[in-house]
Amino acid sequence: MTVEIIGIIAVLIGFISIYREPPFIVYIFVCSTLLGAAAGLILDSLGGATVSPAHLLLGFLGYRLLSDPEIAREAAEAVKPGRPGFWLALTVGFSLVTAYLFPRLFAGQTYVFPVRAQNQFTEALQPANSNLTQSVYFIGDLICFMVVSAVAATRSGTRIMMNAVLTGAVLNLVFAALDLLTYFTGTADLLSFIRNSTYTIYADDQAGGLKRIVGSFTESSSFGSMTLGYFALTLRLWLMGLYPRFTLIVTFLSLLALLFATSTTAYVGLAIYFVMLYAEMLVRALSRSGTPQMRWLVFGTPVLLLVLLLLIALNDESWAYFQNLLDTFVLKKMNTASGEERSSWNRQALQSFFDTAGFGVGNGSARASSFLIAVLASLGVIGTPLFVTFMIGVFRGGRTSADPLSPTLQLGAKSTCLAWLISSSISGTQMDLGLSFYLFAAVACAKQSPLAASDARLHSWERDRSRTALISS
Repeated sequence: MTVEIIGIIAVLIGFISIYREPPFIVYIFVCSTLLGAAAGLILDSLGGATVSPAHLLLGFLGYRLLSDPEIAREAAEAVKPGRPGFWLALTVGFSLVTAYLFPRLFAGQTYVFPVRAQNQFTEALQPANSNLTQSVYFIGDLICFMVVSAVAATRSGTRIMMNAVLTGAVLNLVFAALDLLTYFTGTADLLSFIRNSTYTIYADDQAGGLKRIVGSFTESSSFGSMTLGYFALTLRLWLMGLYPRFTLIVTFLSLLALLFATSTTAYVGLAIYFVMLYAEMLVRALSRSGTPQMRWLVFGTPVLLLVLLLLIALNDESWAYFQNLLDTFVLKKMNTASGEERSSWNRQALQSFFDTAGFGVGNGSARASSFLIAVLASLGVIGTPLFVTFMIGVFRGGRTSADPLSPTLQLGAKSTCLAWLISSSISGTQMDLGLSFYLFAAVACAKQSPLAASDARLHSWERDRSRTALISS
């Protein structure tokens, strides 16, 4: 096992958080989920598997918050029958069974693209280290969901979560700016301590004459996916009229980062998400139930797009460049070597599903190029419905409360989850959506009763609110 500098820093901050007020570890944990290219620990005995700083801090988050009996009780409530967390717990439990049993039961009966293989060839299905590591990640997702659900069930917790995720949205843009700054000044090595993952890091890639933005992630696709989620969050909050100036600025900057990321995932995901959002806002505007911001979006977007296209079309050089970007990253992407390779992952994953009579190959056994196919190939016809039920619960869950901020935050969290589901369905290689997704999923469907809203479960949070708030409402 190799202990990295960022891992030591994460553990030290974790120990400090034990003696600080609870909001401290919440802020730190949310921000740590952005360190997608960082490895706190490298487990050489497991083929170079890594433990991220966020997973290290997850232990401290659980210890610090679950030491409060009321928060521990809320965490247990999150996985009771009838709640979305119950279906997530069943999915995690079933995935553990599949990770151990299915690679042995169906060994040699199908071929898979291994999760962490260095080559691009299929191998016969057999037990692998990735079955263990992916199972551990999924357990961490469940723990994250339970703890954050408990936090979001309180009025003070809702406000802390709001400010924490907005901090995350800003920090993601800061990392993007640092990525560009260090690249053009030749000082990219300054970020090496958070770019130490055993995965290949494409920090110097260019496309279409532009530097591909990776931020704090390994590649532009990962950065684009994360930024799309935060773009959806801040855009929704702006549409709801929450901190309109601040959220509009962050939304605009996130949109620019998405456009200059030169990522197919970012472009296609943005288009799909925006079409869905626009349809919703159009219905609201026509029914006169929307906010002024919603009407601005509905009537201003077509005009803005038309003007933008006319400006590009009037210049032959700009139009040729625009067409080249469109062909390279969208229209002809599947004809490239990368596109064909990813298509082969999906074809083989589906073939493995049929070769195992629909049971699947087990969590962590195979790589795909779509979250949807990865789930089906891994969990099969038994586990996939459990996962789908959880997802439905996330988008249908949540309760209004005495705190008017809670429903707004939950709508923002649901928008973020939707954006990440779209991007993962385009290019996700595993069924693990990451700690960020389950953090927002917990906020989206947290059940906040009037009692929880009126009675601060963590009194220290209330005392600390004025000091830790990112923005005053």
